[in-house]
Amino acid sequence: MKHYLTFSLLLIISLSTSQSITAQPIVEPNLKWGHPTQQELEMSNYTPDPDADAVVLCKTTDVQYIITKDVLQVVYDVKGRIKILKPEGIKHGNVDIRFTVNDGAEGNRDVVSHVKGTTFNVVNGQVERSELTSEMINTQRAIDPKQRVMTLLFPDVKAGSVIEYEYTITSDLYREIKDWEAQCAMPVAYTRYEVSIPEWFGFYVQTIGNEYNRSKITQQRTNKRPTYIIETSGAEYECLGVNFEFEGRNLTALKKEPLIFSPQVYAQRVIIDIDTELLPRHTKHKYSMTWDEIDQYLLKHNNFGKLLSNNPLKKEMKKSGIYNLKNDDERIMVTIKLLRQHVEWNGKYELYGNPASQVLKNGTGSNADINFMLIAMLNDAGINAYPAVLCARGSDIIDENHPTMKNLSSTIAVIDRGDKLQVFDGSMENATIDILPTNFLVSQARVIKKDNSKPWINLEDKAIERISHKITGEIDSRGKLTATCISTHYDKAAEWIRTFAKIGYDNVAHNKKFQPSQIVDYKVQGIEDIEKPVTEIINLSSQLYCKDGIINLPQLIMPLIDQEWFKSDKRYSPIEFPNKVDETIEISLSIPDGWEVADIPAPISLNTSDKTIVMAITPSIKGNTVNVSSQLSINRLVFNKSDYKGIKNLVDRITKQSKEPFVIKKK
Repeated sequence: MKHYLTFSLLLIISLSTSQSITAQPIVEPNLKWGHPTQQELEMSNYTPDPDADAVVLCKTTDVQYIITKDVLQVVYDVKGRIKILKPEGIKHGNVDIRFTVNDGAEGNRDVVSHVKGTTFNVVNGQVERSELTSEMINTQRAIDPKQRVMTLLFPDVKAGSVIEYEYTITSDLYREIKDWEAQCAMPVAYTRYEVSIPEWFGFYVQTIGNEYNRSKITQQRTNKRPTYIIETSGAEYECLGVNFEFEGRNLTALKKEPLIFSPQVYAQRVIIDIDTELLPRHTKHKYSMTWDEIDQYLLKHNNFGKLLSNNPLKKEMKKSGIYNLKNDDERIMVTIKLLRQHVEWNGKYELYGNPASQVLKNGTGSNADINFMLIAMLNDAGINAYPAVLCARGSDIIDENHPTMKNLSSTIAVIDRGDKLQVFDGSMENATIDILPTNFLVSQARVIKKDNSKPWINLEDKAIERISHKITGEIDSRGKLTATCISTHYDKAAEWIRTFAKIGYDNVAHNKKFQPSQIVDYKVQGIEDIEKPVTEIINLSSQLYCKDGIINLPQLIMPLIDQEWFKSDKRYSPIEFPNKVDETIEISLSIPDGWEVADIPAPISLNTSDKTIVMAITPSIKGNTVNVSSQLSINRLVFNKSDYKGIKNLVDRITKQSKEPFVIKKK
């Protein structure tokens, strides 16, 4: 049988290019479970990552197929050992096991068994063992209703502890091999993944995660050839297995950093997908699909394509006069408003929808429920609309060259206006069309319709944060600044303000711009009308430096960009801005009579080499008025981690320059 590999059968991926911290070679791992070594028990720090509060000393995952009474299952045997280095690392004494339940029926689920765990501590020179008991094992629902999380709560965990665990997952889902994630929130000294697949299956192997490139993964096809035997129709058939082994050493911890949805997306992972199945005396089945086949599958699905032709509010649309409206823009907005009167978002993002009658009866639905209903209503009103599927940011990334439904997580509505495509999502209750959630701003989403010649759509521009600040005021002879800031928010910025205001968080939007002590009064206008901008009116009062006839006025009295995003000198993951930004600040402040500007700070204009980030400050004076114009433009969402130092340098320079003062002195 043919096996599809995305790389050669013996491949070493060397991902060790960063020189800032060198991952030191480790000694051979201790694979004698239940017996941590003296070195492991006495270990107080991890040389490759001195800041680590815990480290995975060793973790192995062995995967093989078993055949019992002609039933195929996949068995995952997992063993792990963790060293707690610091008190902050005690949280790693809780180990999560994720497994699939689906509807819970036999033949369609995972079963977790043989769970064991031990905490090892050295007390008065003696090794004490604390065993994991059934009372220390909790199981809860995951965000995905088909998933559960079993948490092992290890006893007596403290700095210096070594914990060991092992468990087995027996899965009925033999056509799906779980992804192997080599990295986690702790550095990993050693990890191994061994998988054996019967030759009855065609498959392909993919390794991803080259952003954390300070580690080394090796992979090889081994000479181990297990034999699989299946009995069918009274006869026995056997085949050999194909065995792969992956090893990782000194893998970097996945760090929590600003401007990243999920570092796990960029982690070292191995994905094995079953492509075909040819069991003895059975017809060959092909499981992988092309994108066109995925389109057709979804269009025929009862909870997808079958929902597109059922307009649940036809009578209400006729009564409201939607069919008689001549202007397409008006027809679209009136339809959206009508739908929102009948259905509210329930806080869930889904790929599939439910029958419209059920959603209307409940009065709430997922974003997909609302989007399917809108598509049906718009098509009925003469507006071409289609569903588009995507993988949300922080979940995974769609690979156009690797068709799969596994990564698809949600559905939005696409409105075809002839010369352009507009988008809508039912979760955006405080915005109009072409404003999406930040986690939906992906470079590739797939429009699902018949005979689609241009199926891919870029959504990165569908939530630009546009803000215009105008600050006017005066400075008195004692250096007291009194001003009014009028901030006009458009598009995504307006949606943010509406969302925060409706849940009672006044001032949230500008708290990062001004200190609470500076704010005298705050008002907001335009909250209710989602088709108009939102305006904040903020009255300010602040004491400037004033001494010996000198007043220092920083040229920007509000930050241009959040410096906290780039506070760290190191970066481990790519930079993912929430959305694109177009922000301007115009300042005009009068100085007191009898005073003059003695020194004006220099203008500054900075940008990345591709000009996707532009920052500028231009100060000037006119008569007794100090003026400043500034601009921030971010026109790209994702930057490689190698770009971090350059962007940080720009931010540091613009922040420093923004604090350079106008020097105002008494004549």
